[in-house]
Amino acid sequence: MPRRFDRWTVALALIAGLTAIGCGATEPAAEAPTVEEPASQMSTGLDRGVLADAARPEEEVAQDEYRKAVDVYEFFGVEPGMTVADVWPGAGYNTHLLSRLTGDSGTVYAVMGFYATGSFATLDALTERIEVSGLSNVQIVTDIPDVPAGSLDVAVAVRNYHDAEQYGNGRQATVAQLLGVVKSGGIVGIVESATPHEGWHEDTHRLNEQTVIDEFTSGGFELAGSSDILRNPDDDHSTTGFDDGRYKTDRYVLKFRKP
Repeated sequence: MPRRFDRWTVALALIAGLTAIGCGATEPAAEAPTVEEPASQMSTGLDRGVLADAARPEEEVAQDEYRKAVDVYEFFGVEPGMTVADVWPGAGYNTHLLSRLTGDSGTVYAVMGFYATGSFATLDALTERIEVSGLSNVQIVTDIPDVPAGSLDVAVAVRNYHDAEQYGNGRQATVAQLLGVVKSGGIVGIVESATPHEGWHEDTHRLNEQTVIDEFTSGGFELAGSSDILRNPDDDHSTTGFDDGRYKTDRYVLKFRKP
């Protein structure tokens, strides 16, 4: 007699077949896609307590709200124990904070450049600050090539890269010097005031963002990221950004990596 298959028999057979497939592991489970966190959102969790350092001048503390220094350092990848450089440090706003953040196991090179002599002289003030505040991991050097070759994890140049053309050896020469002192995989972080004008705009004392990108990438670096943390949509780009407005301009933040 022919075998009969009613609907219950068929249903049970289908359930058994599906169970066998699930238990046999003949097909590997699909892996969830890996989502890489954008560089602009990554954080090393630096200690913001350094901003409350009693040794810092009151006028610098008043600038913190606008400069967002620790956020900028985090974007550049600064971490405790690193070897970093504050390029053309002025009176030492960034030098002081970087010294505290890198700690006893880190090293900070304060590269004086044009701040060592002439109308921009701050060498004596910075030297005194290092001694009085106990910034024992800071070493003052005159020029970028005085930093040991290939030693830097991060070099920071905040609102002064544009001055290389007037007071240094030129911006392209500065890029070449930075390439020599940053280690492979190391970072150069640039902060500058934005302008819609091409290249250097003398009237507003601002340097175009794309100009900086072109100069660093043609000089051997790769653009590793940019951040909007210092952007100010209320800035119409017409002021020079000196005096009280210096730390409130629309600023771009660029991160370049040495391959």
